[in-house]
Amino acid sequence: MSTMIVHDTRLKGQTPLNYNYVLVVNQTKSIHHILSVVANCARRQRKLSLLHIFCHGYEADWNMGQQICTPGAAGGFGLQLGREGLSLYNATQTTTWKGLIDRIVLFACAPADTGRGNEGTAGDGRRFCGELALWSGAEVIAARETQYYNTIQAHYRGGRTANNTIDFGAWEGPVYSFDPNSGQPRQITPQAYDMANPAVI
Repeated sequence: MSTMIVHDTRLKGQTPLNYNYVLVVNQTKSIHHILSVVANCARRQRKLSLLHIFCHGYEADWNMGQQICTPGAAGGFGLQLGREGLSLYNATQTTTWKGLIDRIVLFACAPADTGRGNEGTAGDGRRFCGELALWSGAEVIAARETQYYNTIQAHYRGGRTANNTIDFGAWEGPVYSFDPNSGQPRQITPQAYDMANPAVI
């Protein structure tokens, strides 16, 4: 099983290391660069079984349909990944991953949320995750709710340790699998391989 993590360091904490490939990025890296590096790593392995993306998810107190502010924030406005972010506006660019990744897991706040009035708008997280699955050709795993994480002392094979390593632990709220053929979601019970930092022992 070939694995990779992409970590945007605006999500504070050390990057988990037990992956075949580790890509650390920030606001200086373009989405094109990030997508290309992931695709090249996947080709070296013929395919990635699992891609974890660690970053912030965009949430906003907007009802886009009615053009009003709401009392609470809703997610679904995309991912704070690289310079431009990844959202409905540029999800089509993930076609460069087509046939190269089996499963993408989004460890971010509420990427699969669609707040009231945001259906069919830039804040439609279910549509964003569905489009990501369709364009990338990968199953996409994403949560509806805000996610929380801790930092731990991670112990790796070979005796390595690392302090302040990000560990998302259990998911908050419902989790969905988006089908790469239809883009449709189904609620799932996450498996152990979907949990963040799965290979830390």
